[in-house]
Amino acid sequence: MKKITSILMVFSVSAIYALGTDAGTEISNTATLSYSAGGVKQPDVDSNDDTFKVDKKIDMVLSTDDTDQIEVTPGQEDRITSYTFKNEGNANQKFKFEVANLANDQEADYDSDKDNDDVQNLEIKCTYTDGDGNEQTADWAPSFVIEIKEDTEADCEVRADINDPDDTPGEQDEGYGDDGDIMNVELKATAYKDDTTAETETTGDDTQDTVDVVFADGESVQNGATSGLGDTASDDNSTKGDTAGDGIEVARSGYIISTPVLTVTKSSCVLSDPVNNTDKPKRIPGAIVRYLFDIKNTGTSDVEDLNISDSFDDNLDLSSTVDSVKKTESQDNACVCTTEGTTDASGDTTVDGQDLKITNINVAAGSTQDESGEKHTCVTLSVEIK
Repeated sequence: MKKITSILMVFSVSAIYALGTDAGTEISNTATLSYSAGGVKQPDVDSNDDTFKVDKKIDMVLSTDDTDQIEVTPGQEDRITSYTFKNEGNANQKFKFEVANLANDQEADYDSDKDNDDVQNLEIKCTYTDGDGNEQTADWAPSFVIEIKEDTEADCEVRADINDPDDTPGEQDEGYGDDGDIMNVELKATAYKDDTTAETETTGDDTQDTVDVVFADGESVQNGATSGLGDTASDDNSTKGDTAGDGIEVARSGYIISTPVLTVTKSSCVLSDPVNNTDKPKRIPGAIVRYLFDIKNTGTSDVEDLNISDSFDDNLDLSSTVDSVKKTESQDNACVCTTEGTTDASGDTTVDGQDLKITNINVAAGSTQDESGEKHTCVTLSVEIK
């Protein structure tokens, strides 16, 4: 019997793409045996075709573009936080986007400030490339399902109102949205097979001629740094981050209330009287009395254009009061009645009978400006006892 002196096997394969071969692609491999016997080339022998379909790998990354809480004040509307989403799977894929307030004590992606309040009217907007390669915008809504082309990014925004749902526009209940309150929100993207049904992962054995589904999500991003495949929860915050391999990506951002916290203390001291002049004067008719308004701000936001309105007793003469009004804005220490303000404020003062109004008063933020956690603005004025 003659020996086979050589065999050459040839295979045909499909191309591989940047993020992997597209799901559903059929890959066929046919082997050909070329050989010789006794020095004579023999007819080629072809194998059968081995064909299978490339399975669907669902992978995506969702991250917040904000690196800290957004500063807001009670009553503001349409405050925006931003996110970036990327479809890193090997197929055009539908995703459901939805946004919600986090429960108390939940944290954003970038720090450990714990949620203790809620925003209102959460809505999402995304600009993305659809499966046909066209740029689309899913406009403001609490949730929606959109198809995003593989290997493309979507830019998403979340907007919220910083108000009490029981209030009328432009008005806030006292005590709502206290200075320093944290309101964290979570944007969630879930892989969907159609407009109404979430994708499910194939858990059985491999099927060669159908497209199985594999969840490969889990490379969560925080501030642009990938943490690696797996649960991103930390030891001290088990509720934070994504769970790997569930077909869902979440990212958290938030808001922090920054508002003035004001108190005002009114006091008086006597400057002179007709009997004692300035030597231990008393509050007798003809005495000049100085009133002091100590406006203290312990909040994290400045105050601009604050106004003081006051009505004085009919036994006080305000005929010379306007010229006496002075202010010292945003000092570190508490105001002292015997210390007159440093800046003339008569131009911002009006008197109508016994009613007085002073406008254009400023107070700097307290807790971000000084170690004491407060700033004081002192306003002084003089009246005469009739």
